[in-house]
Amino acid sequence: MKKQDMYDIAEKLANFTNQLDNIAELMLISLNNSDISKSKELDRLYFLNDYIKELSNQLYNFSNEIIKE
Repeated sequence: MKKQDMYDIAEKLANFTNQLDNIAELMLISLNNSDISKSKELDRLYFLNDYIKELSNQLYNFSNEIIKE
């Protein structure tokens, strides 16, 4: 694979990372402003938010690994 192709892939991964971060931030704002009482559903939503952040972090790290190679 060409070096430029690898940089293009890494850049796309970085863009996806930013989008996931933005989604997670919007979810968190919405959850904090919601009227949902403490329940299992609310816990699930917070879990999903944390999961999105973790995926974003893994994509970011993978993107950095691609660039290093």
